[in-house]
Amino acid sequence: MKTVLFYCNDSIDNISSMEYYRQDIKALESLGYRVKICTRYRDLFCRFDLMFVWWWTYALFPVVIAKLFNRPSLITGTFNFRFEKNFKGVDFFNRPWYQRLLIFLAVKITDANLFVSEREFNEVSSHFNLTGSYYFPHAVGSEYFSVDKNSSRSGLLNIAWSGLDNLKRKGVWDILEAMRLLKDRRVSLSLTLAGKHGDGHHFLQQRIIELDLEDCVLLIGEVTPSEKLSLFECAKLYLQPSYFEGFGLASAEAMAAGCCVITCDVGEVRNVVADCAYYVKPGRPSELADAIQLLLEDSCAIDNFNLKADRRMRELFSIDRKISTLRDVLMALN
Repeated sequence: MKTVLFYCNDSIDNISSMEYYRQDIKALESLGYRVKICTRYRDLFCRFDLMFVWWWTYALFPVVIAKLFNRPSLITGTFNFRFEKNFKGVDFFNRPWYQRLLIFLAVKITDANLFVSEREFNEVSSHFNLTGSYYFPHAVGSEYFSVDKNSSRSGLLNIAWSGLDNLKRKGVWDILEAMRLLKDRRVSLSLTLAGKHGDGHHFLQQRIIELDLEDCVLLIGEVTPSEKLSLFECAKLYLQPSYFEGFGLASAEAMAAGCCVITCDVGEVRNVVADCAYYVKPGRPSELADAIQLLLEDSCAIDNFNLKADRRMRELFSIDRKISTLRDVLMALN
């Protein structure tokens, strides 16, 4: 059995719990590889047949090690190549020069660059004049399609890590503002906020109190995979009014689980969601509130979105399709 060194500059807990990491590990194992997870450079000096690296920022050293051992390497993840103008984040062009150099060298030296975003696949491949690049999107687990679509659904849902920067990027503050507007309109509904605790969790609690939303906003923190499925099964609308998305996996999972999505046309969202969700502009709580109210009063529109969403997720973002793509990439490297 061949061994893959799965290198990622992240914690073992995150690698075990984050769906996008788990998907790639599962895909490699299904293709017959033994996967050895590495989170430190010093653990790279061992026998292996393939180097699989997550995140270009930290990829150069593992890729060089693979070259020294005459083994193929590939890099995957969200590149964060170019953000929207209204999102103040650090994309490739706003990084320090030395980080851009390290990323450039990794991109050019590795045997394959796998982009989860079709937009970044096109932009980065063109910018760096790449030949060994592939579109390798995230997938939606089969368990999401098995969620009871006929269950009685009500309320709103958002799942996001509560790091301060992430809360801003995911539009969670805008969701709370929209809830305040809906409450002022006497619209009775509930919102559940879930996600791993970050440095913004306390501020999120405080904001809920400041807006007097304790009676209609439930903040539950991190959930298990089975608990997440239950949340999707119970929610009528999934809110993701993001300022930028490198893919938007939670929205894809919600769509597969029969939960109608409200989102923004930013980053990779349009390529994933297409016309299967309701779009609002980022940073517009009043527009978000209007969209929520409109959809909750129009069950036919929700049914139409859900029908198209289920078909699109099954056809384009299944685990089987991801495994097939990875098989083709690895065959091309041998």
